[in-house]
This record gives sequence, structure tokens and C-alpha cells, in this order.
Amino acid sequence: MPRPVPGPGALVWYIQTGDRDARITYRDLPEKERLEYRDTVNRVYANAIAHHFGEAPDDDEIDDLIERLAERHPQYAGGINIVLRSLVERSRRLISPRQTLTAKHLIIREIAKLHPGFRERADQIVEEASRHPLPAGVQEEAAASALNASFSGVDPERVVSLMIGLDCSLVSIELLRGAERMGGRSIAACIVRAWVIAERQRWSHAKLLGMYDSIPEPGSGATRGDRFLSEAYSPSRLVRATVDPYGRLRSVTFMRNGLFGDDGRYGLAAEIRMAIDGAQAALKASL
Repeated sequence: MPRPVPGPGALVWYIQTGDRDARITYRDLPEKERLEYRDTVNRVYANAIAHHFGEAPDDDEIDDLIERLAERHPQYAGGINIVLRSLVERSRRLISPRQTLTAKHLIIREIAKLHPGFRERADQIVEEASRHPLPAGVQEEAAASALNASFSGVDPERVVSLMIGLDCSLVSIELLRGAERMGGRSIAACIVRAWVIAERQRWSHAKLLGMYDSIPEPGSGATRGDRFLSEAYSPSRLVRATVDPYGRLRSVTFMRNGLFGDDGRYGLAAEIRMAIDGAQAALKASL
């Protein structure tokens, strides 16, 4: 049988058959489509969990499913345990985006085996999860424009101005006049504050459009126990940036004193941009 075409169709085939190629073929997708596929899997996973457990899964039910999956897939038992236990508690163990996605695939498939009706409706469930119905009053042209929108943030001290895209990618970053008089820790804190302001706007638009919307709400505490971080350095190794599993900036660290060279704040902003871009690129490659 030929390898399934990457995307929602392969997910349907995996749910119905358990074919490994169908489970991993999404890795051949371009970066943007791979992120969209992740969101589709997250929606199907939420549907499967609700179908199997109802509104409030209890510990015994979760343990039963963990044991069932661990027996069938011992090499993935750790990731499955972390993902399922997160329904009722927070984990401090490390798990990568790819491990998370693999675990969710396996859980969805096992639930489909336990519930024939879910398996039989796999094409409908996946289609609904991969569709992006427009909210009432939102025109297609406006939605298309919003997909390419940028969301700006300026910290309260007005030291940093930045913009991020709907997929959390960094669009631009600028250090404003006066940054030269500040220390590295203060500048780093301002960058993160500006990012949080932009992310609140991005999150609201993502939820409205149903695109890149599987990221927890800022300030909800849903990622408090998440230890998986992606980091990268700027080419000169002056700047280290760290992002969370969704690509959101967690921290910026300056590795030495003397931040401002001949290009001043513009040169430092470029270094920061390259470090963040590198951390986000490494994260996407790990999916």
C-alpha cells in the first residue's frame, strides 16, 4: 500500500487502521502545514478524551487507559503517562513536542478501538477538527487578512517594541531610544513584557479564527509545569533566547557585558532577533 498523503487524510487512516506510516507522515509537511496539523490533532485528541471519559475523568479511568497503552506501546509509555496524567495533575518531567504529538496519536487510536462509533466517524471528526468555520459576522476577506496580521507589544517602560504573527513567529523587534542607558537584565525583562502584551492580542484573534488556537491562554497557568524549552544563541553568542513548546518567548539572556557595539541599539536588536528566530526554528524542527 502506498504511503498515505500527509495531512488530515493520513490522520483518518491512522485512526481507522493504526498504520504507523499514517501516524508519522505529517513530518513530511511544510512547516506551516505541520503546525496546522498539530492543532488538528489537538482538537481530535480533545474530542477523543471527551468521548471516552466524559466531562470529568477520574484517576482510576486514566490509570486503566495508561496501563492498556503501556502494555501495547511500552516504548512510548513515558510520554503517554505524562500526557494522560496532565488531565488531572501537572507533570515536571520533560517531554518534547514530537513526543507529545506521538502520545496523542496513540491515545486517539486506542480510544477509537474501544469505541467503534468513534472509529467509524473518524473522517467526520477529523474534517471538523481541520475546518476553520468563520464566526458569525466575520467575512472571508477579513479572515484572510487576519491570518497575515501582526500583533504589537510595547513594554510599560517603552524600551522595546515588537510584533508577532498569528503563529507566534517574531515579525519585528526594536529597541527604543533610551535602551542604551539600561542594563541587560532590565532590557531582557522589557522584551518579555512586550511579548506578553502582543501574545494576549494574538491569542484572542487565534481563538476567533480557529487557527493556531491550541496554545493555552496567557496567564491561565496551563503551562506552569511545562519544562520543555527550546533555546538558541545569536551568531556572536551575545544573546540566548528561550521559547516554550508553543514558540512563545520565555526569556532573553545576555551572555556578557558591553551590549552595544558600533551599531548601538539597532545592532543589539538584530542579535536578539536572530536568537529568537533560532529558538523558534529549533522548536518547529522538533515537531
